[in-house]
This record gives sequence, structure tokens and C-alpha cells, in this order.
Amino acid sequence: MEEQHIRQEAYATEISQLSDLKNYAGKELGVSEWTTISQNQIDTFARTTDDNQWIHINPEMAKKHSPYKKPIAHGFLILSLASKFCYETVKFKNVGMGINYGLDKVRFMNATTVGSLIRARVSLISTEDVPGGLRYKMKLIFELKGQEKPACVAEFIALAYADNSKKNNKTAASNKDQKLDELKNNAVLFKKDEDIAIVTLNRPDKYNAVNDDLVDGLNKAIAKVQKDDSIRAMVLTGAGKGFCSGADMNTFGNITPDEGRTYLTNTYGPLMRNLTTLKKPIIAAINGTAAGVGASIALACDFRVMSENSGLLYAFINIGLGPDGGASWLLARQVGYSRALQIAVEGKKVKGDECHKLGLTNKLVEHDAIVTTAIEWAHQIAKLPTLAVGITKEDMFHAMDHDLYSTIAYEAERQTAAFASHDLVEGVSAFLQKRKPKFIGK
Repeated sequence: MEEQHIRQEAYATEISQLSDLKNYAGKELGVSEWTTISQNQIDTFARTTDDNQWIHINPEMAKKHSPYKKPIAHGFLILSLASKFCYETVKFKNVGMGINYGLDKVRFMNATTVGSLIRARVSLISTEDVPGGLRYKMKLIFELKGQEKPACVAEFIALAYADNSKKNNKTAASNKDQKLDELKNNAVLFKKDEDIAIVTLNRPDKYNAVNDDLVDGLNKAIAKVQKDDSIRAMVLTGAGKGFCSGADMNTFGNITPDEGRTYLTNTYGPLMRNLTTLKKPIIAAINGTAAGVGASIALACDFRVMSENSGLLYAFINIGLGPDGGASWLLARQVGYSRALQIAVEGKKVKGDECHKLGLTNKLVEHDAIVTTAIEWAHQIAKLPTLAVGITKEDMFHAMDHDLYSTIAYEAERQTAAFASHDLVEGVSAFLQKRKPKFIGK
């Protein structure tokens, strides 16, 4: 039998129907991105678990007494990454609810020191039918960069229930090349304009309120941008008078608290991850108000263009809710804790000029110039080395939650892709020849 090629790059398997997972028994499902283990992560874990052993939290003692000469991550900290790694490597399209039972048969192989790069290689062990869903078991091998032995090996047991309301039928699955603007669901419009994509939230009668159709369309638009190498930047705007009024209240109806939690996690989580991990820049053209989860979507974009009439409204508090869709994380990292808390608890619209002063928007223009400015800016950014722009985006996100030294290691790891790129050769040649570089994004 021919030996199976072991893939080294990060990748994920997309499962259209939950039942299709059975076909992958005994096969690899994906490889996650490398994650740097930082001292800050370890310290946070120690505070949370009240486990303050010096081998984890005291660099001086670890350097003096530990055989590794630096702190090591607690094994349970590494295992806590299991669900993250599984999420990165297996994408379910029609799951209504998922339940993680936890880890089984854990074997620790190698210590994970501060600054280590770790990822998971995920494969499917077995599946078992349950009423309305599937119980499955996955194997995770936590690989360490530069080490032959993995950090640990574990089995991950979970349960997922199919969401039959999502029409991921075989006809739709087989028609992968169908254009977004030809979909029956017209909640999101997609237009390619030379080297950029213009994506429009298209529920103007509802001020582009977020429902399942809009989330599904936006996820598909992002995927289309990611896969098309000729698209090197994206503009996101709203049809009609507003950018996005937040969640469509009809979506929540009479659901229970547990159902609400599951919906927010399984719907908004993947959407925000898709926005923030797209390796191409996104400019939000905020025509009007971005409210509630609409503000989360706006802040999850890389850049924003607003007018004095535009605004961000953390409307959650006005109906008795806390933030969701990553709204607290996104706002606090833009303006700091105290100002973010004030904006969130007062529930008042922060208009465009104030957003500009606070750094919540990059450009403040006349109202009728919002979209055209965003498009012109996107075309300018599209002329930059797209690969390097994507690396820079990843670096910035990593830096917000990690210390200096783990960030240096992370940057060095990401830089390897740039070292091998056409655009680096072109950039250096253009510099030496004193001419303007012509980047192709590769």
C-alpha cells in the first residue's frame, strides 16, 4: 500500500452533513495553526486554577533548578487548547448544538516550555449514532515545533446534533462554484471589482439586522475572498440607511437560556473568527449605525470609514443584555477598559467624530463619500504585498494577548512564509533599483 503523504501545513476538513463525518473514521481531519505558549498564558492559568508551582510561574527559580532552564506549561493548560484545535480543524455546516464531553486516555510525552510552538494533528477514531445527532471520538497529537516527541496525545469525545433547518442538501453541496449573488438567500450581496471584493449586507428593510441567512451569506463571502487569489482586499458595507442594526429579534423568539448561549457561541463565534483570521484586509464602510452585534462585526474588520452621521451603538444594555459576538473584547482593545465599559453600560450612540477621536475609525469623510472612500482605499491596499499584509494582521492579533518575547518568536515563525515569497524578491529588487515595486500578493 502506498504510504499516505503527511501534510505539514495547517488545514481543515469541512463537513457538509453531520452524518458524513462517519466517512472519515481512521483518517486525519486537519492540522491546526501553530500557537506560542507564553508566560502570560501560564500565569493566567495559574491564577484561574490556583496552581502556583514555581516550575510554572517563577522564571528565576525555573532557570536555576529546572532541567528545562525555563518555566513549563501545566499539562492541563495544553489540554485546554483541545477544543480550540478541534474547532480549527473540523468545520461542521449543519450542527445546531455541540457538547464536549472532555478528554480521555491522555498521555503526556514531552514538557512544553515557555516560547514553545504547539499545534494539534487531529484525526477521527470512531462515531456512534444517537437520536438526532452523532457521538464521535477524535485523536489529538499535540506536536511541538522542533521536537520529535509530541507534548501529549489525547482522545477528545464530543456529541453534535444536526440542525435540519439549515438546508445543506446534496444539490447545494455539489454546486460549490455557485455565485453568491445567485443564491436564493439574498441577505448578502457579493461583487468583484478588479482586485477587491465589495460585500453588502442586504436586509435594508430590517436595517440589515443579523439573522441566519445574513451570517451564512457573510461567511460564504469571506470564504470566497480567501480562496480567490486575485481578490486582495474586501469592503464591507450595508444596504440602505444603516450598516447593521444588530441581531434580528425574531431569531431569538422563545428560546431557552441554554439555547441562546448555544446559538451565540455556534453562530457568532465562527463568524468573528472568519472575519478576524481572513488573511486579507477588510475595510468596513459604516453608512449609518452599527449597533449591537453589528458593532462587533464593524470592529472585527481591520479598518473603518465613517462620517459624522455614522455611529457605533452598544445597544445590548438597552434591552437588558450584556455584550455578545466578541463586542467586549473588540471594544476594550480599541479604547481601554474604562472607556469601553462606559460606552457599553451607557448604551449611547458614539457618533463618527467621537469614534475618530477615540481611534474607533480610521477615516472620517462626508456621508456620501463613505463607500467610495472605502473602495478607493481598498484598491490602494490591494497593491501592497498581500501575503505580508496577512502576516502583519496575524502578528497584531497575537501581540494583543502575548508578551514581547513570545511575540518575537511568533513573528519569526510567520516571517518564514514571507522569506519564500515572490513579493520579497520584488521588494528588495525594486529598492536596489530605486523603482516602485510591483507586488502580486504571493
